[in-house]
Amino acid sequence: MLHHLGTARSAVRGAKRANDDAALTAARARVGAAKHGLGERGTPWWEQNSGARRERWTTALYELEQALPQEPRPDRSAADVAPERQR
Repeated sequence: MLHHLGTARSAVRGAKRANDDAALTAARARVGAAKHGLGERGTPWWEQNSGARRERWTTALYELEQALPQEPRPDRSAADVAPERQR
């Protein structure tokens, strides 16, 4: 969750530098979702039982994962992967 907060804050800075209002709005929404998931916004985490905290975390993580741009992942063949050491 902290990683998402950091990358969202970085995206806010980048959007401000680029004067991209749409990106700024999206990045601020990501910051808000991360802070809500961490318990910094909304009901404080210490006032929730463990089930409510888990639900808040999982919901926030799902929203944050969906908001990230999907980057293509490089294909790795078996030859690219180093063989494990034999004992």
